[in-house]
Amino acid sequence: MKGYIYTLEVLIAISIILVSMVSVFRIAPTKPETEISIIKQSGFDALFYLDQRGILREMVVSDDEIGIENQLLSILPENIEFEIDVCSTNCDMIDLPRNETIMAVYYHIGGYRETYLGKRVRLFLWRRF
Repeated sequence: MKGYIYTLEVLIAISIILVSMVSVFRIAPTKPETEISIIKQSGFDALFYLDQRGILREMVVSDDEIGIENQLLSILPENIEFEIDVCSTNCDMIDLPRNETIMAVYYHIGGYRETYLGKRVRLFLWRRF
């Protein structure tokens, strides 16, 4: 009679272990959201590229946002829309789409040709469908 009880206990223990393993490993790991970080990195890389060529600082001095946008059009992929804002310490809110996931890249410009600027280039990026 003791053999049946021990066998029954072992079967119950194995079934508890199997049920717990199935419930733990049933949930698939979530896919990381890499697209957002890729878009943000490409925006920063585009601003860095323009800064390395000397174009960005020159346009920031003259507050030429349209010129910066035209330069970014040729650098950024076609499926990314963006809005640029050049401001100093107090930046105003700009009109952005409300139903999109928007990434913001801030690029600080300290000076240009021995002139202190203290300006910030704000680049807002989102996907185009």
